[in-house]
Amino acid sequence: MRFLFITPGAEPKTFMGPHWLPLGFASIGALLKQHGHAVHVFDRYASMARFGLDTAKVDEAMLKEAKTFEPDVVGLATVSPMIYDTVYCAKILRGVFSGLMLAGGHHATALPRITLEKIPELDGVGLGESEESLLALAEGTKPVDISGFLWRQGTENGADKENRRTDQPSLGRLDDLDSLPFPDYSLFDTSFYTRRTSHVIRGFHISTLSMLGSRGCKYRCSFCTESMIYGSGVRFHSAEYITQMLARTLGQYPRVEGIYFHDNDFLIEPARVEQLCRRLIETGLHRRFLWAVQARSDRMDAALLRLMRRAGCIQIEIGVEAARQDDLDTLRKGTKATINESAIRLCHDAGITVHANFLTQTKGESLTDLEEKLDWLKRNRPDAFSLHPLSRYPGSALYHETGERFFERSDWTRANVLGFYAADIFSKITPGDRQRWQQTRLRPFSRKLHWLARFRLNPARRWPQIVWKAISLRMKRRIAQLKR
Repeated sequence: MRFLFITPGAEPKTFMGPHWLPLGFASIGALLKQHGHAVHVFDRYASMARFGLDTAKVDEAMLKEAKTFEPDVVGLATVSPMIYDTVYCAKILRGVFSGLMLAGGHHATALPRITLEKIPELDGVGLGESEESLLALAEGTKPVDISGFLWRQGTENGADKENRRTDQPSLGRLDDLDSLPFPDYSLFDTSFYTRRTSHVIRGFHISTLSMLGSRGCKYRCSFCTESMIYGSGVRFHSAEYITQMLARTLGQYPRVEGIYFHDNDFLIEPARVEQLCRRLIETGLHRRFLWAVQARSDRMDAALLRLMRRAGCIQIEIGVEAARQDDLDTLRKGTKATINESAIRLCHDAGITVHANFLTQTKGESLTDLEEKLDWLKRNRPDAFSLHPLSRYPGSALYHETGERFFERSDWTRANVLGFYAADIFSKITPGDRQRWQQTRLRPFSRKLHWLARFRLNPARRWPQIVWKAISLRMKRRIAQLKR
């Protein structure tokens, strides 16, 4: 069979830089190709960068791909903040494609039946992981016999699929991750994703690719939906598998200087991490690339961190989320505020940088709370940080416990969806006060911290390139403002 997969775009910005490569289709595509099926991916995000934000050209290129490739199946990835782009793509693709059209990903898994209702062009939605489900479809299994799909027609036990608990194993779940082929990065525009940038491994101006060494998380933070896709528990690739995957990928893409591991909790199995680090050192791979991970603050062990640094780890991204313990408890983070602070010290002592993620627009948040977060950052000095609005994603505890029914009751138009995610329903801060605080308090500190990090973390020969990119971006933004 022939599969064409579509990734969603993004809200147009002045500059669309490389970020994390969409790993889902890299894995699914590799498995299908291994069994003799043809796979193409049309990446709307990378295309927006290629066509200079001209969305008409992006649409034209997508439709041309559908016509020339002549797929049997079109698969659309869904993420809630961009679901209007999926709605739009399905509609215009139906003008040139009459075959099987599916959607998968977080949004479709959270709201499968609603997704079929809101996007009438779809024939079915994938739930959970999709490798084995799509392979079964490609190999001729009757659609109604594949547990990982909810179909518009001929559905059996559809309600059971839609109403399963998020702590149950996901449909289509693959237990032996090492049975998968290595991700196929050639399905994407690697010349775009491997451009040097400081926004993947934060502060390090290097060429990167993304990888997954495990799937799942055993925690249930109120705002997160990862367990909905992967089910309960954590499954791992072996250290040997990861080592071989790294060796092959770095051989195929010699310009790559860094790898970002997307695992939700990379350090959950310390013995496995130690084994991987020793394999990297034994094989000499640690001299070939730098790497970064995501990990919980309560996983930090001084000896393991030192070994990770020897093996090439340069950054750990930590979900700090809040400065106060009561806020962490409300978010069900399961960590302690004091441990968040000690985690940064332990990483710095080992020579590993830290990117701290904070949540804002949380319940009852005031300007005083924002100042507490800023004081925390000044006191603990992570090497980089981000503030993210607390968002209500379908499938998260937060979405359901707030009685939210937006996606069930509203049309999935661009204006509606953007308005939903822009709304600040939890904090006590007016939009004007928040904007003034960001401009007068946060931005000066953030700009200074991140610029100092770029110069400290990168060799002097890269500084001209970093500065030129910043000047170029500022000029593009200024030109865009003048055109409005």
